[in-house]
Amino acid sequence: MKMKNSLLTTGNKASALLFIVCLFLSACSSGKKEHAEKDENTLVIGVNQYPTYSDMLKQAIVPLLEKKGYKVVLKEISDVYTANMAVNNFDLDLYVGQHNAYLNFFLTQNKYDISPLIVVPSALYGIYSAQIKAGSAEELKQQLKKGDIVGIPNDPSNLSRTLIFLENLGLIKIRAGADKSSASEFDIEENPYGLVFRYLPSTQIVRSLNSITLGAISGPEAQLAGILDKFIINEINPNEDFLVNFIINNRNLNERWANDFIGVIESEEFKNIIEDPTYNFKKYYHRPDWYVRKWNTSL
Repeated sequence: MKMKNSLLTTGNKASALLFIVCLFLSACSSGKKEHAEKDENTLVIGVNQYPTYSDMLKQAIVPLLEKKGYKVVLKEISDVYTANMAVNNFDLDLYVGQHNAYLNFFLTQNKYDISPLIVVPSALYGIYSAQIKAGSAEELKQQLKKGDIVGIPNDPSNLSRTLIFLENLGLIKIRAGADKSSASEFDIEENPYGLVFRYLPSTQIVRSLNSITLGAISGPEAQLAGILDKFIINEINPNEDFLVNFIINNRNLNERWANDFIGVIESEEFKNIIEDPTYNFKKYYHRPDWYVRKWNTSL
């Protein structure tokens, strides 16, 4: 009797183990099936709430993809974290709205299997003001006084980007030896104009222009607020890491549709729209290095 109970217990354990293994294999095969069953002629692309890159998609990219036989679905995603998770989980094929510096920072915190597919012409940061009227950096510096408040984005990647921008304008100096790509307020070595820096969420800087002297504002934020052309001065030769990429799941890098997407971005038809003066792209977007080399252009 004791032996019989022992055999039953052993059998129950074996059955339970088999059940767990089956569940695991079922989950794995389900995930693979979901990925394998993607409609290769339909691309789901995530965009943020700003018109900057959804306009680029609608005006310069989607029509060219449609000519290649693709159906494109644009999905507005409220935040970058959700978008990156969706790309990682194959709920989005691509997402546009972040630069490489931010993605690198994000991946140190989240072990996602995503990476840049291609960098595109990107809207620039600018210095904006409701109080100072100036047509150049030199005119701006002549009007600055000690205690003037500068609004700066408080997220790590855009903070360092803004500090580099301010250093290029001669408003601050970052300490020698600092890694500028990750510079923070603690790396400001010289502040010759006695400026006061207020670190704010990017979305609040536009709304704070009446209570601060200057604001460093991204192109998308400025465009959404209708002030894209009201900058005192735009970013000077931004680092390539601060230009916007389309993000993709690494397992999709060699898919036919991914190669076709790159082909569209690198096409002459795309370039002709970017360089068309009737669009914002020509005047307010910085071209990535590959684009400048390929088309012998600048900005």
